Amino acid sequence: MLRRILLLLSETPAGKVARQCAFRLARADNAELMGIAGVDLAYIDAPMVGGIGTTYRWQAGQELKKQASETSVRLRDAYERECKTNSVAFEWQDFEGDPVEALQAASERSDLIVMGHDTGFRGNIRERLPDTIEALCRMSPRPLIVCGDEDHADADILIAYDASPPAMRAVQLFALLGLWPRKRVHVVAIGTEKATVDRVPVGAAQYLRGRGYDVETVSIATRAHPADVLRIEVADRKCGILVMGVYGHSSLADRLFGSTTTRLLEEPPCALFVSH
Repeated sequence: MLRRILLLLSETPAGKVARQCAFRLARADNAELMGIAGVDLAYIDAPMVGGIGTTYRWQAGQELKKQASETSVRLRDAYERECKTNSVAFEWQDFEGDPVEALQAASERSDLIVMGHDTGFRGNIRERLPDTIEALCRMSPRPLIVCGDEDHADADILIAYDASPPAMRAVQLFALLGLWPRKRVHVVAIGTEKATVDRVPVGAAQYLRGRGYDVETVSIATRAHPADVLRIEVADRKCGILVMGVYGHSSLADRLFGSTTTRLLEEPPCALFVSH
């Protein structure tokens, strides 16, 4: 059961989708919601390369701190207004320092972390996949929902499954949190040999059916990159959530959830529910 959500705030389109997703989940389960934003001092204060003078480095760092601080203030004000609109209690935290450390500490009291795929805390610097997000996916003790630039609220669920420990944990956490209980679930396994890949999704499907989910299994034998296959499956099956374990350690998991994870996080085809 979902009781508390940590929402990473940003001003990007994906950040807006993340807020919409978090408010929907909070209203559905009457869960607490805390917004967080801040200033990435670990990056801003890091030495610059390329022979840039000390004075310029200091001025550039001060400007980035100013931009990040002003963004944090705007986000707080906008978030407070949205909480009132959605009848959700306003709770807020900000930080200055290492964002991974701050976010991990803030997540201790939460069941789930929600964010946009390009959420950062570095002033006007924008990245396709900030290292903060990648680090959270690798290290966070909580599952994450990483949102793309478009919202697909009423669509089905797709689970990318390879029977690795990260994939099993992702399925378990998805079910235990009781997320999207009335959505149809497609458990997709990808491999090179048909006879092998056909067996992969069976256990996950049985687990989910035992918890009340409407499940379809899909086995795909192909040598195409798994990220490309998953994008096609998300589009063809009109899915709004892609559930997956990330950064596995078996050979198959490395193929499916190594470079695949990074490519999907950079440009999510829909919201990603991820757990390592």
